[in-house]
Amino acid sequence: FGRMLAARNDAELKLDITPFETFKLFPFSIDKLRIKKDYATTDDLKPFLRCRPRSGRIGRYILNPLFHNPKRYVLEGDFTFQPAKMDLKDPCYVHGYWQSEKYFLEIESALRAAFALREPLGSYSRGVAQKISAAENPVSLHIRRYDRVRDPHTVKLFGTTSPEYYEAARETIKAKVKNPTYFVISDDIEWARTNVQTGFPTEFVGQGPDKNHEDLELMRLCKHHILANSTFGWWGSWLSDHYRSGLTIAPKHWNAKFDSRDLLPAHWTVLAL
Repeated sequence: FGRMLAARNDAELKLDITPFETFKLFPFSIDKLRIKKDYATTDDLKPFLRCRPRSGRIGRYILNPLFHNPKRYVLEGDFTFQPAKMDLKDPCYVHGYWQSEKYFLEIESALRAAFALREPLGSYSRGVAQKISAAENPVSLHIRRYDRVRDPHTVKLFGTTSPEYYEAARETIKAKVKNPTYFVISDDIEWARTNVQTGFPTEFVGQGPDKNHEDLELMRLCKHHILANSTFGWWGSWLSDHYRSGLTIAPKHWNAKFDSRDLLPAHWTVLAL
């Protein structure tokens, strides 16, 4: 979304990566991709952070009336597409997921190029990529568990995608896709090996957080996708060369807090399980 706004305004785009100073769940990985490494400095951020909304009595009644500027520090609010925000002007700071493709379809080609890997795949991933290339209909099946079963806040907000959903998704693949080969990608690969049975040739892939960029690339190489309610899998499907011709299956429930109806592209198959 930021790249789209920069293109529309002929403006400079800088990325705020300061949250990774304290974020521990996954390592910072943007530098593994061809995304331009133009990161905002502390001095760059100061005038925008001053305009952010604050909570609490002092924030609401004293600081916000003095400093809050919703046109300079822009909050997404929820996952629904908000057309008016396509017309934001620089300088501004945009905070959110902005994950509806409606925000960035007009620069689709540039984004796909930016999300390509900077370095070649490692030896293990190259082997998996060859198997994907050799398969008639490679299907990525994404399972996210690490934080979804351990962190109480995340469990409440997202939960885990149900076994009934995965079963229905596999039945949909069976009915619509000839000779599928599954590539199960997960942050808890041993759990997946024990609990996932597809009934078709299956490769289990989970290289850990330090190789998540390679797992994303392997997902992208597949023709069809079964997603968890996870941003990671969303991008794995959206970046695929088969994005429009392949079958992507996604759960309707994405987040207990936000309306996600604009999150899933219209041509994806959505299952309410």
